[in-house]
Amino acid sequence: MAGIFHGITALAAVLGIVLQIMATSESPAQAAAPAHAWANFFGSAGLQLNALVFVMALSLLMEPARSGGPAWRALRVITLAGSLLLLLLQFTPFRGIPDFAALTSTAVFADRLLHYAVPILVITSWLLFGPRPRITPLRVLWSLVYPAAWLLGSLVRGAATGWYPYPLLDVGLAGIGPVLVNCLLVLLLWLGTAFVFLALDLVMGREPDGYLPATGTSWASQGPVR
Repeated sequence: MAGIFHGITALAAVLGIVLQIMATSESPAQAAAPAHAWANFFGSAGLQLNALVFVMALSLLMEPARSGGPAWRALRVITLAGSLLLLLLQFTPFRGIPDFAALTSTAVFADRLLHYAVPILVITSWLLFGPRPRITPLRVLWSLVYPAAWLLGSLVRGAATGWYPYPLLDVGLAGIGPVLVNCLLVLLLWLGTAFVFLALDLVMGREPDGYLPATGTSWASQGPVR
């Protein structure tokens, strides 16, 4: 059952990415400035996160009870915290996409998959099937590398092109001081979300028996993971 769920998650992520590629190819922005449109596309946090979700879901499809090393566990935190924040972002004024009336049906379907369906699948699959426990405080801290790198990349590219993915990062609109404060708030929000998953990981313990194949070893016998 866990493998099927992870397979559906991987399929939804890759389908959403493919549809978004098709939608970008059809957009007027791509025709006007192809290089700029594709740079915006590949710099999208939603697209990058879904690509990471695909990798994670594929690894769990092959081994649902995967223990994972430090890098894998940090990536797990990234996909969990990122999915929850991406989902919550859709209910704020900062979605960062045009009005739906201007979008093609392909773009709307891609948006529903990438920003709603996939995050819900990621969080639900972790709550139901784990594997748990896998999150440590150090992995939570290492997960900050991704949002920090994305914010830095967005600011550098914005300074060069004048285009920013969200108004909160627009230095020309808000000024460098407020933007840096916004970046700090984003990192703190990410950190808080990741620690929520850490707390749940510890409180909920191992997923119910029967959901995952036996690993032959206990969590305690694996030793500390840094």
